[in-house]
Amino acid sequence: MGWDSIIKEALSEGPKYSSDFRVKIIGVGGGGTNSIYRLSKMGINVDMIAINTDERHIMSLDLPKKVIIGKNITKGSGLGGNMGLGETVARQASKALYKFVDGADLIFVLSALGGGTGGGVGPVVAELARKSKALVVSIVTMPFKAEGKNRWNNAKIALEKFREVSNTVVVLDNNRLLEFAPNISFSKAFMAMDVLVGDLIKNVVETVNEPSFMNIDFSDLRTVMHKGGTSTVLYGEGEYYSPEDAVVDALNNPLMDIDYRGATGALIHITGGPNMTLRMVYKISEGITANIRDDAEVKIGARIDERYRNKIKITTILTGVHTPYVPERSYLMQGSSMGSLLPMIM
Repeated sequence: MGWDSIIKEALSEGPKYSSDFRVKIIGVGGGGTNSIYRLSKMGINVDMIAINTDERHIMSLDLPKKVIIGKNITKGSGLGGNMGLGETVARQASKALYKFVDGADLIFVLSALGGGTGGGVGPVVAELARKSKALVVSIVTMPFKAEGKNRWNNAKIALEKFREVSNTVVVLDNNRLLEFAPNISFSKAFMAMDVLVGDLIKNVVETVNEPSFMNIDFSDLRTVMHKGGTSTVLYGEGEYYSPEDAVVDALNNPLMDIDYRGATGALIHITGGPNMTLRMVYKISEGITANIRDDAEVKIGARIDERYRNKIKITTILTGVHTPYVPERSYLMQGSSMGSLLPMIM
């Protein structure tokens, strides 16, 4: 499955890439700051900013831009899970924070939910980014269930706040790491998730920024994500001669517990070798979108990459999906097998 290569890539140095249009990646809180640190080591050549209340933690990392807020209240310590205090600290620093979010076309806000800074400061940063007229894609991670009920409940409250202020919120669930990567070390598992986030950002930026086999522009991206609600990432790989395996892999391995069949939008990026055909791209896209809404906005990007001469990689963002992490969850179809819903790919 696709996670095998994600884990392999987490252990190696990935390719460097950059963007011509203005992109910023902002990590908030301990988890978001750690993600920024790992992403900076992957050679992603866009503006990265780390924001935290915990001075000791943020200063211990080699980061491109460090922003410490709330020192007059916290004395440089963390917030102890107090999201209300986190929001207060962020509101007090809003003028300074706005300067960091201003001037971008696309802003990714990264945050691990459950704590005071990620869940309290993070939504304020996303709100300020939205006010700057940028397209705001928040990428948040839910905590492990073993971290306790209080942290989990805080995460759900924070997620709802992110949904209110972001164009779309991509939700990743750390508990899925236990399924996809149960036998690798703790640090490597989180690195694998960050590689996936980096790959997602890379695909979004390159799909808009570089000439491709099939290209989309920034207005297409905005159309899919402008009112995307809750989103998730599907990631899959397959051999050139069996692209249906890549579709099954992607649909059976979402990074949160979702019912994707009511999705309102899909951004599909397909990478393959020189032997990838237009018909293959069409059939893969058809397989991914077979059971989302008929009126969903769908944008497809496809790129030829020599490294995928005998493979196909699919990265998809589905927007407007239903999830148990928010109260309005409604199951459209119960008890169906995802694999049985797929059309045959020829």
